[in-house]
Amino acid sequence: MPPAPKFQKHRLSLITLLFSVLASLLECKAVSLAAVLSDKDALLQLKSAIVEDPLGFTSSWNPNDKDPCLWHGVSCDPLEGRVITLNLSSNLNSTCSVLQLSASKTAAVKGDQVRGNFTLLYPCLHVGVDGNISFVGLRGRLSPAIGHLTKLRVLSLGFNEFFGELPLEMGKLNLLEVLDLGFNAFHGPIPAALKKCTSLRVINLSGNQLNGTIPAIFGPITSFQVVDFSFNKLSGEIPNELGENCGSLMHLHLASNGLSGPIPSNLGNCGELKSLILSSNILQNDIPSSLGKLENLEALDLSRNFLSGLVPPTLGDCKQLKLLVLKNKNGPLFSRKGSSFIFHQEEYGEGDYNFFEGELPESIVKLYGIHVLWLPNVNLEGIFPQTWGSCSNLKMLNVAQNFLTGQIPASFGN
Repeated sequence: MPPAPKFQKHRLSLITLLFSVLASLLECKAVSLAAVLSDKDALLQLKSAIVEDPLGFTSSWNPNDKDPCLWHGVSCDPLEGRVITLNLSSNLNSTCSVLQLSASKTAAVKGDQVRGNFTLLYPCLHVGVDGNISFVGLRGRLSPAIGHLTKLRVLSLGFNEFFGELPLEMGKLNLLEVLDLGFNAFHGPIPAALKKCTSLRVINLSGNQLNGTIPAIFGPITSFQVVDFSFNKLSGEIPNELGENCGSLMHLHLASNGLSGPIPSNLGNCGELKSLILSSNILQNDIPSSLGKLENLEALDLSRNFLSGLVPPTLGDCKQLKLLVLKNKNGPLFSRKGSSFIFHQEEYGEGDYNFFEGELPESIVKLYGIHVLWLPNVNLEGIFPQTWGSCSNLKMLNVAQNFLTGQIPASFGN
């Protein structure tokens, strides 16, 4: 007996549906495979722009391999097979050993003169016969092909010898969360196209030769936790929009540039901020009293600028403050490793033109958790605070060349 017409019609519909689903799956698989191949081609283009690879970071990048996910420094999404991490940094994860320099050595790191007893935390280094330090790592340009890695979440190329301008194609990486290009030789402007990378949490462009102004990227991107543009050649003012969209910002480092104008008062809105390092610029006017709203702040370095006026008493409201540097001709150098603060002794060859007036606010004197207080030759007046003897965490204090009177408290001996 032949099947009923109604049943036959349903069976044909089911077969048609199964074929449609199968075709869709095959199409998705083909698209995914094409995307993986596109990622592979992009990585090979990146490799072709590298002129030196003394540590063999990209030696495993074989064009005959079907899958780039096993290449050194490359991580892929386990489901899609797309590249999500590219980490070729010459950092502590490498096999290089940590260098220790004695006080008699002079280390030149990208033109920054550092002197004193300290341990360098940059291990992939080469020490020449003259004592100069240079990075041993990749050398070349960052290819525009980087823009084809559209699933990339982490791009880490720090402590290498990349040069040239940052490619505009980086703006295509709208899933990028971590961008670490610190301590290379990139020059030119910071691309405004980065404002399209709206998932960015960490951006580190420190230790390059970038110039121009800080682009308007802080309006579209509200997820920043770490912004480090220090040790470059940036100019212009610190953009006000930075303080308008900084609810997640924990570390803002803009030291050693040519930034001018006032410190934006709305930085006081950055309630999660732990370190604010603005030293060695051309910043002017008063220290904003609004910085006292930063109740999580642990490190504040405003030295080597042209600041003036009163030291705001509201800084005493920053109860977590461990380091306060307002002037620094011969003083502590702040750096950060992970969540810890490290203090080196640094001797600068340039001047510091911060000069304040009036007394040091009592609220700052009563910051009993302070570790480093560096205020030499800033024109402070008044009686030497007796309560400093109760600051059991105080490790470094410099108030030399001021107009303080009175006795040093005997409790300092404790």
